[in-house]
Amino acid sequence: MSEEKEKKNKKIAKMTVEEIDSAIKKSVETMNGESSLYVKHLRERKAELLAKK
Repeated sequence: MSEEKEKKNKKIAKMTVEEIDSAIKKSVETMNGESSLYVKHLRERKAELLAKK
C-alpha cells in the first residue's frame, strides 16, 4: 500500500526517466492527447535528465 501512495504523490522533479516515460504514456491515454501541461512538464523534465547524462 505504501508503494501506491508513493507513486500517486511523487513529484515530477523526483521521478526517474523510466517513471516519467510511464507517466507520459498513462497521461496521453487518459487525457486523449499530448496538449496538457502535465505532459509538457514531464517531457521538459525528461529532456533535463537526458541532457545531464
